[in-house]
Amino acid sequence: MHILIAEDDMLSRKLLKTNLIDMGHTVDAAENGQEAWEMFNRSPYRVVVSDWLMPELSGLEFCERIRMRDETEYTYFVLLTANVSEESSYYEAMDRGVDDFLSKPLDRNELAIRLRVAERILQDTSRIRSLENIITMC
Repeated sequence: MHILIAEDDMLSRKLLKTNLIDMGHTVDAAENGQEAWEMFNRSPYRVVVSDWLMPELSGLEFCERIRMRDETEYTYFVLLTANVSEESSYYEAMDRGVDDFLSKPLDRNELAIRLRVAERILQDTSRIRSLENIITMC
């Protein structure tokens, strides 16, 4: 899969990118949410892995902007977080469009599992869109 990552911490960004490449994915990386949003606008991605707290544009704000774009195919959005301990924060993020969460420090196996789920969901959404197009033609 072609994945966009948004992570302001250089070490975390490099580690995440290396892990994703080792798993066989193509990866583009942004240093903050605003840069990631600009990259997404140039060429939408089907999977985004983003830090929650970043300068200029948070991961949550980035996710909301993606959800407001009706013209793009569904994007599976994974939010990275180091310090969310309240359930209400997770509920708020889900309400605002986040699909999944990963805790920092990142666990490579958890990341791989989340991406397998993302791949299944994206395949299903593509099939549904194809069927909708067929029904519209009928």
